[in-house]
Amino acid sequence: MVIAKTAPSAQQDAPSRETTEHWLWAAAPDTSLTEDDHPWSGKWLWFTPLSLLDRSWATIRTATEDGLLGYCSKAATLLNTRTKSDDTRRPICVYTRDWRNIDDVQRVLTNLRALGIVDVLLYKTDSDTRKGRYGTGASTFVAPATKMKLVIPKRTREALEHQHAARAQARRTAAARRKVPVPKRT
Repeated sequence: MVIAKTAPSAQQDAPSRETTEHWLWAAAPDTSLTEDDHPWSGKWLWFTPLSLLDRSWATIRTATEDGLLGYCSKAATLLNTRTKSDDTRRPICVYTRDWRNIDDVQRVLTNLRALGIVDVLLYKTDSDTRKGRYGTGASTFVAPATKMKLVIPKRTREALEHQHAARAQARRTAAARRKVPVPKRT
């Protein structure tokens, strides 16, 4: 794994030294960290070794603030631990507004790889997180180590196909409504 040698500029920017917050956040230009959740948002998850957490976060934070990644990113601090989690790693999350926009999800993955991140990356919808889906099978997309192309699991493929079919049906219904003359009332 290659990480840019940008050191955190202040203690609050170093997840390993943060003592009051569970997450440190960064926003892309013209994005407010207080903006509401996007209904289709999701995130790339990079489970970073503790020894590289601060440097990794500095790289992601800078790329996010430069507009190269998603609309925001966050890094877990040492306060952020879950039962059954790996105590030797912390997640860094890079958010996209719409998991269904595969081109944007792929763009962010490509830029993460360009930053030198070669580990396995998992993509998960915020909806799945809110529903408590964690662990095996919870990922919407997977990017195997060093690979630039995302893998779409069967569950996600089926959801996307269902969504495309529903959109097509809605378009057909709308078109049919436009073609049917409205009966005149007397």
